[in-house]
Amino acid sequence: MRRERNVAFKADVFESLIDPQLFDCPRSWPSSTVDDERFLEPIRRKLTARRGRPTIPLGTYLRMVYLKRRYRLGFEALVKEVADSLVWRRFCRLRLTDKVPDATTLIKLTHRLGPDVIEQLNDALMAQLVEARLMKRHGQRIRVDTTVVEANIHHPTDAGLLADGVRVLTRLMRRAKEAGIGVRLSVRDRLRSVRRRLRRIGQMLRRGGEKAQAEVDRLTAEVALRAEQTLQEAQRMARAVQRRIRQLGPAVGSRYRALAQGLVTYTRRLRRVLEQTRLRLQGIRTIPDRLVSLFDPDARPIRRGKLSKPVEFGYKLVLVETQEGFIRHFRLHGGNPSDDSVLVDAVAEHIHAVGATPRAVAADRGMSSRANEAALRAMGIAYVALPARSGRARRLFERRRAFRRLLRWRSGQEGRIAHLKHAFELDRSRYRGAERAFTWIGEDLLAHNLTRAARRLLALAPAQA
Repeated sequence: MRRERNVAFKADVFESLIDPQLFDCPRSWPSSTVDDERFLEPIRRKLTARRGRPTIPLGTYLRMVYLKRRYRLGFEALVKEVADSLVWRRFCRLRLTDKVPDATTLIKLTHRLGPDVIEQLNDALMAQLVEARLMKRHGQRIRVDTTVVEANIHHPTDAGLLADGVRVLTRLMRRAKEAGIGVRLSVRDRLRSVRRRLRRIGQMLRRGGEKAQAEVDRLTAEVALRAEQTLQEAQRMARAVQRRIRQLGPAVGSRYRALAQGLVTYTRRLRRVLEQTRLRLQGIRTIPDRLVSLFDPDARPIRRGKLSKPVEFGYKLVLVETQEGFIRHFRLHGGNPSDDSVLVDAVAEHIHAVGATPRAVAADRGMSSRANEAALRAMGIAYVALPARSGRARRLFERRRAFRRLLRWRSGQEGRIAHLKHAFELDRSRYRGAERAFTWIGEDLLAHNLTRAARRLLALAPAQA
C-alpha cells in the first residue's frame, strides 16, 4: 500500500529541545525541488495498491536515494548515516522518534519501481526546471556522446565462468538436499578440483609461450569435463524439485519455486558456457553474442581502443546534455553499436521528449557521417557540428568560428562524463541485468540533475535578492 509523505513536517517535542541550527541542511541539497508535489506523480502511478503493508513515505524514499547516490553509499551505510545524523534525518523528513527504513525495504522498493519510474522522474524534473527558468526549452544547444558503463562482474575467462557454474549449482543442490529433496541423488562437490586447476591456469598464463597455452587448453578441458558432470547432476535435481512442487500443489512455498527457478536458470547458462568453451578449444576465437557472466547475462564485451582497458564488459550509454549542464536524455544499448548509428535516434528522442527542436547539435568525430548530418538538418537543426574524417572543402568549413566554438563546447562533455563516473558512480553498475542497470544509471543522472539544479538556484539567489 502506498504511503504518502508528511508534507506539513513538524518537529516533535524532543527536537524542540535541540538548537535548531544543528538541523540546518546544506543549501546545495535539492530540498525545495523534491518538495514539489508533481515530482511524486510517477511513483503514485506505479504504486496503486490500496491494501497491504504500507510503504515508507515517498518523499523520504526519494531523499534517501538522493543521499545514497550523492555520497556513493550502499544501502546499509545509508541507513546508518541517516540514523546517526540530525541533518540527514531532517532532510529525509524523519523525526528523532521515527524509525529509519531498513536497507532491505529500500532495495525492494527500488527494484519494484523499475527503470520506467526513474526515467519519468527525470522528465518531471526537467519540466520543473523549464518552469523555474533554470533551463531553456526552445533554441538551446545539445551535445551527444557515448560512454561505457561496466557491469559488476569479474574479468571473464572460460575456466572462470565454468567454475562459477560449478559453485552456484553445487550450492543450489545442497539447499535442495537440506530441504529433503533428491535424498537418493548423488551430489559431488567438484569445486576443490576446479579451483586447483584454476590456480594452475594462472601460473601457466604468467609463464607465457606456446607450451603454456597448450597446457591452459588442457586444464580448461578438464574443468569443462567436471562442469558437465555437475550440470548433469543439477538437471536431475531440477527434475526432483519440480516433482516435489507438483506433489505439494497450491501449498508449495516460495522457497521451492525459487530453488527450481535457480536450478533451471543456471543450468541453462552453464550449458551455454560449455558450448562456448568447446568452440574456443576448437580454435574458434570469434563467438557472436558471447556470454561473459553467469550473473549478468546482458553484459557484453565492448572494445573502445583504450590502452588501459582495451575491452570493457558492460553496456554502452548515450547521453544528451543541454547547454545548462543537465542530462536531458539517456539511452542504454546492449553490445557495441557504432557511435554514428545512435546519434540520430538520440536527437529524435530528445526532440520528442522536449517538444522543441534544438538550435545546434554537437558530437565527436565517431558520430560524424554525411547521412547523420543530412538527417539532423532535415529535422530543422540550424547548426550541426560533426567533425568529418577527411576532405579539403570540409576542413575549410570546419575552420569557421561558429563551428569551432561548438566543437570547443562539445569537448566539455568529456569532463561531464568523467565527473559523473567519479562523483556519481556511473563507471560501474552495481545492479545486475540490463533493466536494473538502467535503473542504476537513471538514479545517477537524477541525482546529478538535482544537485546541479540546487546549485543553480543557489547561484541565482543573490541576483534575485
